[in-house]
Amino acid sequence: MHVVTPIKEFKILPSTDPSSSHFNSINIKGHYSTKTNSNACFNKIYAFGDSYTDTGNAQLLDSSKNLKKGQEKPNNGWLLIDFVRDALNISSVPPYKSVNANFSSGVNFAMAGATVFTEEFLSQHNKINSTLMWKDGYHSFQTQIEWYNKFVSDIACKGKNNESCKADMENSLFWVGEIGIDDYVRALRSKVSLRWIKDMAMAHTARLLATLLDSGAKYIVVEGLPPLGCYPFAKSSRHFVKDDMNCNAKINRVTKAHNHDLQDMLEDFRRRKGANVTISYADYFDAYKVITGNLNKFGFEDAFKACCGHHRNKILNFSFKILCGMSGAETCRDPDSYIHWDGIHLTEAMYRQLSEFFLHGNFCKPSFIHLIRVKKGLLRA
Repeated sequence: MHVVTPIKEFKILPSTDPSSSHFNSINIKGHYSTKTNSNACFNKIYAFGDSYTDTGNAQLLDSSKNLKKGQEKPNNGWLLIDFVRDALNISSVPPYKSVNANFSSGVNFAMAGATVFTEEFLSQHNKINSTLMWKDGYHSFQTQIEWYNKFVSDIACKGKNNESCKADMENSLFWVGEIGIDDYVRALRSKVSLRWIKDMAMAHTARLLATLLDSGAKYIVVEGLPPLGCYPFAKSSRHFVKDDMNCNAKINRVTKAHNHDLQDMLEDFRRRKGANVTISYADYFDAYKVITGNLNKFGFEDAFKACCGHHRNKILNFSFKILCGMSGAETCRDPDSYIHWDGIHLTEAMYRQLSEFFLHGNFCKPSFIHLIRVKKGLLRA
């Protein structure tokens, strides 16, 4: 059984949603909650994304260089999606590639290493030759759309008519993690345009959302990107211009542009679908910024150093040549005091804190509390 340690000096932020004062029920183990019937709000979650959301697909497909035998995720414990499903009292959301899994509570289609680039592009153009911690052979986000469509037709809606199938999807929560991070990271030392990656990421996101909405999805949370310029991999460059967060300004500008375009896209989907759907944007960038700007308050000691890595870079504990899990890498004694796990991924402690911000605070727009109340019929979308 997984034990969740309490958050250090955590204070719930007030929500900007006026309806939130009547709702404080999401039950994260070890944290205060009032008794209500929110537990039955969603009984299924369908998740998409990359290594920030993948709970085992990459490991099952043996596509990682540094995941040890039996290790499902490239960090030290739970991911954000684990805290989300736990908050909703959903016991398990198994990875799609699980053998003989019980998918009654949903499916995780996320794939660590997923790119907006197609394998054909990478093999023909060979502009990006860094696979980082992933083995050769790529899975683009199109793969997740194909997996989802196959799951719907072969399992979720098998034997059901279109109306009953959509009704089932309408009662599920759809969680879309980051799209594009692996591409931005891999392209850092190439000549591929970061703006072109952004446009590709928008296209994949739009395609995925259209697929989900067509299948009946009504409640969707879409994560923006964190400030990638603050990650050890981005700060490991010898020369970079710093922004107000003491991070790589160029990469953070691209991240902000990505998030801006993503929010515009989500608003366009909202206008087209009207009150029929609730699409919430999870503001990863600002949540991360608040936490790193108040380290002691949230129980962290360092904003930039990786817990697991190589001491070649003593300040960041990160090296592209010796990643966490490889020979020569070492792990810190207290991961809970670190924000970054391996220079590319976050620690369980950071995901725990982010889950509090997204589920209880005002870092989802509209708030997750608002989404819950719409689902319960207490508000209009």
